[in-house]
Amino acid sequence: MNAGLQRLIPAASYLEEAFLRWVLTPAADASIVSRVHSQHPVTVNERTYRLDYLIAGEVLQLAVELDGFAFHSDRAAFTYDRLRQNDLAATGLTVLRFSYDAVRVDTARCVAQLQTMLRQDPLLAPLVTAVPRIEIPDMAGDPMRAADPPRYAALSSGGVYFAGARTRVDRAPLRSCQDEALAALANYYASGGQHAATVMAVGAGKTALGVAAALSFSRRRALVVTPGSVIRGTFAKAFDPGMPGNVLYGLAGGPLLGVRPPATLVLDADDGQINQVSRERLLAADVLVTNFHALGTGDSNGDLLAKLEPDDVDFIVVDEAHIAASASYQRLFAHFQDARTLLMSACFQRLDGKPIDADVVYRYRLVDSVADGSAKNLRVHRFAPDVALTVYEAVWPDGRREQIVGRDALLATLGDERKMARITAQSEAPIRQVMAVTRACLDAQAKLLAPVKPRVLFAAMGQAHAEQIARIAEEHGIPCATLHHSMPASAIASTRRRFESDAGDLQGIVQLRMLGQGYDFPPITVVVPLRPYGSFGEFYQFIGRGVRVLRQTAVAADQQYLDVVCHAELGLEEHLEAMCADNDMDPALLLNVPLIDDLVGGDGATEGAGGGPGGVDAFVLYERGRVEQRVVHELDRVEARRSEREMQLMAQRYAVYVQGTAAPVPFEQFVEYMRRLTGGR
Repeated sequence: MNAGLQRLIPAASYLEEAFLRWVLTPAADASIVSRVHSQHPVTVNERTYRLDYLIAGEVLQLAVELDGFAFHSDRAAFTYDRLRQNDLAATGLTVLRFSYDAVRVDTARCVAQLQTMLRQDPLLAPLVTAVPRIEIPDMAGDPMRAADPPRYAALSSGGVYFAGARTRVDRAPLRSCQDEALAALANYYASGGQHAATVMAVGAGKTALGVAAALSFSRRRALVVTPGSVIRGTFAKAFDPGMPGNVLYGLAGGPLLGVRPPATLVLDADDGQINQVSRERLLAADVLVTNFHALGTGDSNGDLLAKLEPDDVDFIVVDEAHIAASASYQRLFAHFQDARTLLMSACFQRLDGKPIDADVVYRYRLVDSVADGSAKNLRVHRFAPDVALTVYEAVWPDGRREQIVGRDALLATLGDERKMARITAQSEAPIRQVMAVTRACLDAQAKLLAPVKPRVLFAAMGQAHAEQIARIAEEHGIPCATLHHSMPASAIASTRRRFESDAGDLQGIVQLRMLGQGYDFPPITVVVPLRPYGSFGEFYQFIGRGVRVLRQTAVAADQQYLDVVCHAELGLEEHLEAMCADNDMDPALLLNVPLIDDLVGGDGATEGAGGGPGGVDAFVLYERGRVEQRVVHELDRVEARRSEREMQLMAQRYAVYVQGTAAPVPFEQFVEYMRRLTGGR
């Protein structure tokens, strides 16, 4: 590039620098520099946006917005983009947008449009160049390069590896959803964005996206932070070129990277490695992989945050970002405050119920994963008791026992709605009702998936509750064990082997927050949350353990279901409805039909108890009810979403085709040709 305004005005990306060099420089005199403000914050109705550039005149406030891609992952993202522009316009700003390809191939028109706007302001008009000198931009044809660092950026130590590697990332081996997410991230970072989030359903391949993003958007050094050892190990394998199935060279479609692998250092606080590793060794790595426990507070010399300076890391990948509200993560973001961040999660809410604290640039929802054949559909079996006929027994502090008929009558005695859910969860009658449905679901799955042995995963409230569930499961012919953190490591490993091996003796596990995020075992075809969940995120993470489709079976992906068995009195309906709403499903349209006739109206006597206020114990003695089936993603919606995604991909291909063709055919003709070419796929 020749000397221009890109040397005088800050640029956060190559696209911003390209605008300054090939559009603003020929459009206006250098004295306009004092009127141009980069990454200018604008607050509208408690929302804060950052403009790529604000050009401030006497009467004109011109917001320049730069777009790397004209890509939106769904209608919500498209709508957000429009609402953002409306918010900016409502403040009196005039918004002018330029895309990467517009600057590259229609430079003169971009300059003319900018000059037209500048002439409308008495202060800016004299700064407009009378005869602009238009250059042919030296810009790569791939809009992914829009997010590259500015050529004139003064980078500190490191960065040599990524300067050569980012152009050798081949997106072809990526799945369509991974490529779409990477494109959306490129657009976001190229436009000056800093804190991005992607919501990727189970089966979408978050790990490969995280690796591709680190290679594409890091400038000096990348830091990958995970919530625990399981996911940390997944990323360690992904970056290890010697591991089978690594992301760098082992993807099904071919190698992702066309050069040597990055120098990767995997850190683990559990064995004290953080204390032993030197700062020099950290800086010798291109990629650092660790878990958030290793970050520390920065107050101790052994903490990772104490060993790394704020400019040592410029790109951070956080997996399972629904827990990113924790103090450890907030210290991380504050320490590396200038770093770009990518928060990835399968869940659209944090564990505290709030939205992810970043700009969600791409959403690949569960319905998308189901439509693409990566996730099982969800089929909810809900035992709904006739609460007016349910018999409870209350045990008073003096030992007196009283039978109470009807939920409302017991609630009047207890005075606490939350106690009702705990009483239901801990009483044997509801557990037996749920267990009968679980047994029937396992039998149906065994017939469908033979010779695969279907497994069931239960969630309990405590160790005694877990043992109670396991005992009742055994009584229903489901070989079952418990899994909790107080068990020795050898016992945990042994129990998992018995559960995960086809030759093992276990078909069920009752776990206490053990097999959570990062644990995906496709033979889990039934999940049973026998506890209330205050957080949607925690509920969704439990359900997700069995969502991934089975590949080692002749049953097609669209014929596979994950059976979710629950009890109506556990208060899980709002979480199920939230899942429906996130996938554009109206909960009122879900099927409510009997599933297993011989289970309707089941009886149950119990000895299990749940606590009440003032020392009063209560438990369910007897209940009757019905079993309802609810299909979360009804088939018409899945088919509609499959068609929507096909047209989105066709539109992306057509855009590339149009750019390189002098006389493009109409879109409809292009779609018909592509379908013939791919055999209708």
